[in-house]
Amino acid sequence: MQNMSPQEIVSSAFKKAKNYENVIHKKAKDYGKNIPDSQVKGVLKQIEITALNHVDKIVAAEKTMRIDSLVKKNMSYDMMDALQDIEKDLINQQMFYNENLINITNPYVRQIFTQMRDDEMRFITIIQQNIESLKSKPTEPNSIVYTTPRENK
Repeated sequence: MQNMSPQEIVSSAFKKAKNYENVIHKKAKDYGKNIPDSQVKGVLKQIEITALNHVDKIVAAEKTMRIDSLVKKNMSYDMMDALQDIEKDLINQQMFYNENLINITNPYVRQIFTQMRDDEMRFITIIQQNIESLKSKPTEPNSIVYTTPRENK
């Protein structure tokens, strides 16, 4: 991957943090609906609220720092970076399905996870082929060729 500017690093970290906080919020909210214990339900509600507060803080920091406008001006993201980034996420998701297939005995859920795992693998293969293709492409030579002048003898 190409080196990322400090703004791109912060932007990427903010994006991931918001995604994780949204996942935590959703899980706490969903789990809280099915937990009969009021004490645990209260803790899950606190987690839910805290996750939303974290997202709000990240959004406020992005606005204060004007991170989006800085990243757009300095963006060094190219096709190789994008492909490698999505490849990493697809591999992580495929590993998630594999790990959970070991513990899940319900045939219906196993079928769904197996199909989704296979879909991820298919895309991983396609992305990897594209990455290899990009790596093997010759780079465009400079339009100006510098040579040393010949000496006449």
